[in-house]
Amino acid sequence: MARLPDRFDLWVRKAKECPDAARQADYVLGALAGLKEWHFLNLGTREAPQAAKTKIESETYLLVYSDVDRIEEVIRDKGGLSQNDPLPVITVAAAAAMAWCIECRTGLFVNPPEDAAMIPFDLLEAFHAEWTQRGGRQASGFWIPNLTTEEEDFWREHGY
Repeated sequence: MARLPDRFDLWVRKAKECPDAARQADYVLGALAGLKEWHFLNLGTREAPQAAKTKIESETYLLVYSDVDRIEEVIRDKGGLSQNDPLPVITVAAAAAMAWCIECRTGLFVNPPEDAAMIPFDLLEAFHAEWTQRGGRQASGFWIPNLTTEEEDFWREHGY
């Protein structure tokens, strides 16, 4: 059954309209950075997890998914699991996942096979450096105009 596109899918489609590959990567990575968690297909065991990788044109890419349902679709479509089997998924908070991908020195293959986006390592590394410099996850959020100083202090204290 075809899935309805979610907000992440729409960002990826919008990114693919951009002719500049670096700008496409920024759009997709920005959308990934906005997620709470990244999900990786686990080829290892629960005790010794190993994220799925693929090699494309001599560069290694980690397979990363924007939600668990995508991994479930891929596995179940291939007939790899029955309904009662647990999904082999590694779920990591977005900021930690991005840092881990940098440590692994791999690019990202986002949401394969459908609506997939490939982010080479050099573009991921550049995005991560700039994102970290700007404050990363701590700098994301919203601004409410006309707050009193007490209200501003409250929001700052609570990390919003």
